[in-house]
Amino acid sequence: MTPYLADADCTLYHGDCLDVLRELPNDFVDAVVTSPPYLDARPEYPSPTPDEFGEIFRELKQVTNGPMLLNAGRVWRQRREMLWWVDLLDRAGRAGWVLRDTLVWVKPNANPIHGEVLASSHEYVFLLGDGFDPDAVRTQYALETLARMGRKFVNGRGVKGERAQEPQTRTGPHERGARPRSYVSIYTGREKGNPHPAPMAAELAEHLVLLSGGSRILDPFAGSGTTLLAARKHGRHSIGIELSEQYCALAADRLSQLSLLT
Repeated sequence: MTPYLADADCTLYHGDCLDVLRELPNDFVDAVVTSPPYLDARPEYPSPTPDEFGEIFRELKQVTNGPMLLNAGRVWRQRREMLWWVDLLDRAGRAGWVLRDTLVWVKPNANPIHGEVLASSHEYVFLLGDGFDPDAVRTQYALETLARMGRKFVNGRGVKGERAQEPQTRTGPHERGARPRSYVSIYTGREKGNPHPAPMAAELAEHLVLLSGGSRILDPFAGSGTTLLAARKHGRHSIGIELSEQYCALAADRLSQLSLLT
């Protein structure tokens, strides 16, 4: 395979992701961070079918020795919300990917025209496999959490006033902050001039790259290269695959601009 772009920390391939994945060695990357096309939402080519997604997930399982973080947007057809990710997760499960958790991406400035009853303001990120690094995305403790730690309540009991009967393994706050929540609040549309119809938010990509725990990140649906940029910003190597040559050129241009700034 001849890469579209190859430099010290990034390799980008132009082509069908299945064709490229079949050429990569087993356990070649540490994690997958991606936002695949869904229900023909990207006009330049049709979305993979559920069966095609199944083949893609099987190949990803072969080339990855860590987790997959899969962003899924919401879609409505004929006034019905399409739970398209149910088939997606079914195919991932058949390929050996175990769903460990779900991250909700809250979008405070989401376009209010989306959604049938409510203004849609969230998407999902499914965390599959093992090897995550939640310590990398810890947050500041709330004051009430610190106070609760001081009272030494039993973890997980949920009964006010019940105190621990046995010594706890941790009597104070974690040095890196609070355990990350199952949601993040990240604004969209902050990158002006990106012609891609659905670019991943840069801050979300960075959050997922860090959470993945990987030093070599793969995005089989690279689009305009936001995952690759996030990996570069945080000192990770990355591999991207993109079917559209137009978006390969866009991703390469964005990556070259970041190189000039670092």
